[in-house]
Amino acid sequence: MLAKLRAVWVEHQDPTSRMLLEDIARLHGVHQQVDKLSATVAAVWLQEQGGRLSALHRLNLLLEREPAVMEQKERRGARKTRPAAAIDPKDDAMPYIPLDGPR
Repeated sequence: MLAKLRAVWVEHQDPTSRMLLEDIARLHGVHQQVDKLSATVAAVWLQEQGGRLSALHRLNLLLEREPAVMEQKERRGARKTRPAAAIDPKDDAMPYIPLDGPR
């Protein structure tokens, strides 16, 4: 999905398209961060309480279907040193994935 977004970014240079693509990339970063955080919460809960939180489990099931999360997990398996998202200082420290950067 990210490769497709980058291709659209290169092809469409008008401000409206770029704004929409940047927001989609930012949302991918948010999904990735939420996935990481929910996995941490689930692991701690399991360790301390010995079970699963059903709402958190449902959240994880939803996140697993998100293209950004699936791609992040694939990348993590192949390359664990590359960060999946960056922090945009212009956007209240919300994570985003730069579309014009290297792959």
